[in-house]
Amino acid sequence: MKRRWQLHPRARDIFRNPFVRLRLALLLGFVLVALGTVGYIVIEHYDPLDALYMTVITLSTVGYETVRPLDAAGKIFTIGLILGGIGTAAWVFTTVIEVFVSEQTLRYLARRRMDRIIGALRRHYIVCGYGRIGQQIAQGYTQNKVPFVVIEKDPARLELLREQDIPHVEGDAADDDVLRQANLAHAAALIAVTPTDAVNTFIVLSARGLRPDLLIIARADTLQNEAKLYRAGASKVVSPHVLGGRWMGITALNPAVTDFITAMTEMDHTQFVLHEFTVSRDSRFVNQTFGEAALRSLTGALIVAVRGGQARQFTPNPPDTLPLLPGDTLVAIGSPSQLTALSRLVKPDKPESLFPRGMKTG
Repeated sequence: MKRRWQLHPRARDIFRNPFVRLRLALLLGFVLVALGTVGYIVIEHYDPLDALYMTVITLSTVGYETVRPLDAAGKIFTIGLILGGIGTAAWVFTTVIEVFVSEQTLRYLARRRMDRIIGALRRHYIVCGYGRIGQQIAQGYTQNKVPFVVIEKDPARLELLREQDIPHVEGDAADDDVLRQANLAHAAALIAVTPTDAVNTFIVLSARGLRPDLLIIARADTLQNEAKLYRAGASKVVSPHVLGGRWMGITALNPAVTDFITAMTEMDHTQFVLHEFTVSRDSRFVNQTFGEAALRSLTGALIVAVRGGQARQFTPNPPDTLPLLPGDTLVAIGSPSQLTALSRLVKPDKPESLFPRGMKTG
């Protein structure tokens, strides 16, 4: 079968840029004027100013008298200049108008602005998929001013992202170039929440290949696919149906408990928060017991559980005799000021502020 000639995708992307087309149009117009000027100098032996004048009035088709009568060669050259110039001038004119008034130009400028915003992000979260779950994640992050970017390819959802002015990248989240465009190199985590397990698996594979150290959370619709997502490189796999079912069952048994946990984990909660910290090697409390460290007395934060050891198992209500080791994860509850103080003690190299952005700390 005969292959139809097509532009390379990268070339198509370049020509979609209205400013590239404008530069090409202006360059073509300049070349045409230069050729006309040189032609009149060579054929009719005009001086440069007269040759330029003849070229401009010929291309503009305004009607004119020649500087001096043209010979046969000059007339043929002028006819060619007019025929070539009308189409070129029309294209240059429409291209210039398009740059200033077209929707494509406005979208290009918006895309450039979005690219600058995304490029400046650090320790942000990449949400792959803007369905119902992705929208809930984005809503929570927006309320708490957590930096994030969405990757989506569905036209209707992309339009919604534009309307909401949410940083986003258009494309397939399993594509390495799209992940790089989302500034994966500086991301804190990636969340794959497309409705298809196979797509989420490819996203995890691509992201893990680019960032071996990245925290990757993936959605799984079926329990059978959880193992595949872990093998692909997911750090944590969540099944919304399983999690929702379990949570509803627990709520029926202990409604106050689930209300309390929900309140403590709400990202916009400003009085008491449940949060986790990883103990740094630089902490002066490393290898001390919890009794010796007396973190509750120093900060006011209550450590409700510790996750540590090779098995990474939880120890609820850690006893005073339990040692505090590098890499241990502390789950603590307290006010933003208490948790911020705890962060400064257990991870002095990278302390966190638990105050919501925009909230005064003094």
